Amino acid sequence: MKSFFALHKYKILIILFVLSLLPPAISMLKKERVNTPQTLGEIYKQNLSNINTITEALRYTDSIYLTNKFKIFDTAVYVQIVSSFIKERFYHGLSSYSFDENWIAYLSSKLIWSDFSALVDPDDIMKHPAGLCSQQTIVFMELIKRKGMKFRSVGLGYKEGPGHFLCEIYYNNSWRLYDVTKEPQWDKIVHHHLSMNYYLDHKDSLFLVYESKLDREIFNKLTEKVVYGKVNTFPAQNMYMFQLGTLWLTYLLPAFILGLYFYLKKVAYINKDES
Repeated sequence: MKSFFALHKYKILIILFVLSLLPPAISMLKKERVNTPQTLGEIYKQNLSNINTITEALRYTDSIYLTNKFKIFDTAVYVQIVSSFIKERFYHGLSSYSFDENWIAYLSSKLIWSDFSALVDPDDIMKHPAGLCSQQTIVFMELIKRKGMKFRSVGLGYKEGPGHFLCEIYYNNSWRLYDVTKEPQWDKIVHHHLSMNYYLDHKDSLFLVYESKLDREIFNKLTEKVVYGKVNTFPAQNMYMFQLGTLWLTYLLPAFILGLYFYLKKVAYINKDES
């Protein structure tokens, strides 16, 4: 007795082919969603949402910097401009792939691990108004990298929580700490934007800039553990490769199914002639 697939293989492949085309088709036809951000005191500016690629972001930050008309490039000023842009461009929230954008990553996030659909590609993150601390910092570091500066990620706390993600930029012969999501009030202290190592020795000073954002207990828990990323290294390389691979697979799968359909048809035609 022939199996169910053997009896209905052509119908099954046609159905699978149509289904594999649905997510990208929906994505192309879908109207852009209008988000109503809950900014909770953040300095988010919705008019900057039209800047939705890294190239456009660089063009914008360069244009602001050029109004200063410095004769020599001032790294500190430029980094501050980029930091302010990230704070104004995003509000805090998760940006992730929807089913129609990358259905494999989306289903993986529902069935295996929720982080599988959380965006890590800087240009993909730029398409959204919201970003978690890691997502906003990834965009920040990408802009810094494109200007040829040294950077490294700084992870605070624990995977099970509480946790936070920020980074350091190297200039003036020292690492300088930047946090584009918590929006700390650096003007409260004299020694601002020094290294994380410095602030670990002066925690009371660092707490002052976070005082309106974090209570002391959470702050102490976050600063119990500090993990530095490798210099000039993308912090989510494995996730980036997974999401890129699954994205390509969503587009290649229809071609594979269609190719299998015609291959089985050809084999059946040859076998029919031989018999």
